[in-house]
Amino acid sequence: MEDLVTVILAAGKGTRMNSDLVKVLHPLLGLPMLSYPIELSLDGIRAEKTVVVVGYQADRIQERFKDLKIEFALQEEQLGTGHAVLQAAPFFHSFSGTVLILCGDVPLVKLETLHSFIGMHKENESVLSVLTAIVEEPLGYGRILRSLQGWLERIVEEKDASEEEKTIREINTGIYCVKAPFLMEGLRKIGRENAQGEYYLTDLVEIAKKNGLRCAAHIVANPIEVMGINTRIDLAMANEVLRQEKMGALMLSGVTVVDPKNTYAEKMVEVGKDTVIYPCCILQGKTKIGEHCVIEHNSRILDSMVGDGVTIGSNSVIIESQVEDQASIEPFSLLRSLSEVRGKQKPIKGWSPKVGHRRQKIRNKKEL
Repeated sequence: MEDLVTVILAAGKGTRMNSDLVKVLHPLLGLPMLSYPIELSLDGIRAEKTVVVVGYQADRIQERFKDLKIEFALQEEQLGTGHAVLQAAPFFHSFSGTVLILCGDVPLVKLETLHSFIGMHKENESVLSVLTAIVEEPLGYGRILRSLQGWLERIVEEKDASEEEKTIREINTGIYCVKAPFLMEGLRKIGRENAQGEYYLTDLVEIAKKNGLRCAAHIVANPIEVMGINTRIDLAMANEVLRQEKMGALMLSGVTVVDPKNTYAEKMVEVGKDTVIYPCCILQGKTKIGEHCVIEHNSRILDSMVGDGVTIGSNSVIIESQVEDQASIEPFSLLRSLSEVRGKQKPIKGWSPKVGHRRQKIRNKKEL
């Protein structure tokens, strides 16, 4: 969208992950968590510009995504969400459109949801809109306070909320649409007089209200889309959601997955129609499998190219290899990096299946 800039907040360490790795680089279905909001911006809504705010392990994040058309803003000291967006402000200081603010640790948001959210924001002519969710357990989240007419009045953080406000089940997801001119002006007015001593982006709502400007809140249909990843438990839950979606997509495309509950395929994996995948198989990386193949039980394939009509015997491991059309891999086979397996050869003159069969040729650039 030509009138939209995306800012993705990814500066925090993620202390509850108990990890030496910054939270947004933890893998989800084979890709870093941060890949998902970046993909939404670049390939989904096609924002005019995508700015990622980094802080902890900034160099590591920048190296991982250096080949993408994105900008990086550095938040050296983490002083809250308002402070984070302020670091990205130079990238849209002369911009007059809409700024979409996403979170690097909220990876399950659907493109359809963002389209609906952005459309609502523009239709209501609000200066600020927030995506919200109604949840059973709102503990730890900012609460949404609405006017009698349903407009957004205030967002109060958990630590600053009264006992009555804590009973509210509509929560802030951290995803916003803001008119750029108001955002630039409002960021300069945010203070840090709160329990955390931080610059809250949520304070923009009260700033807008004092100036007689309208703010809105849009409830997401499925709260799972806006779950934040804070612990390894959250990470596993999100991974399972994405795994199930991947299984569904494969089956709808014509792949037979005999036992979807016990099959794992990462996001980048491609599988052709009429291929059958038996239980407990693991397909990883940029693996591409052709049509009419049979992948038998307990096989693992990583970053490999498998042609059409291939049979891979049970308990096989194929790593960074190429398997040509019509080839057959025996059970318990191990193909190490850069292995090449040729397919069935055309019969030579004078050869008869009554005499015997030609052995499949395996050429390996390294030791098998």
